[in-house]
Amino acid sequence: MLITVARYRAITGDSTTAASAVSALVEEAEGLLVEALERDLAEATRTELLEPTRDGYLWPSCTPITAATGWTINGNGLIGTFGPGWPDQTGRVSTTYTGGWVERTANPTATNRLPAYMERDIAFAAYALGHNTAAATPIYPVGATSVRLGDAAVTFGPDGAPRPGSDVVTWSRRTLSWRNRTVRSI
Repeated sequence: MLITVARYRAITGDSTTAASAVSALVEEAEGLLVEALERDLAEATRTELLEPTRDGYLWPSCTPITAATGWTINGNGLIGTFGPGWPDQTGRVSTTYTGGWVERTANPTATNRLPAYMERDIAFAAYALGHNTAAATPIYPVGATSVRLGDAAVTFGPDGAPRPGSDVVTWSRRTLSWRNRTVRSI
């Protein structure tokens, strides 16, 4: 887990939910965030087949990167001279690296500690999941771009109607800025 029960309680003020229930809710919230960002969050060593860009960079999916033997870490990318890996017949390079976040309070000086805004988002998402804090039913459907009473028509945006319960958990813009973007060579 990327946030502890103690941090959950400090952020949300919820001191009545059992610790085991809080742990389960935090794990569920983290799972929802992994799905929303399309990337793993927790620090681990991973091996991926990555397609180098024209400038020689590799862009692993799980950031921040903390270790990559044979590669130079440059921001969220890896750069190296031929040697750590040669492209296979598909043009991809098998790359092993360590990347992801660690829990903030146990690792206060870690460069890859979970950002405070992401920690808050996960805590409040867990709280919302446990307390079903969805807003009362609005006068018109959530996400509707147009509502007409005659012949009862409702129009939604290009992504269609939101899935049931999707308004229970929301993520901040800063957290969503970590959404995985596939970088391909041009």
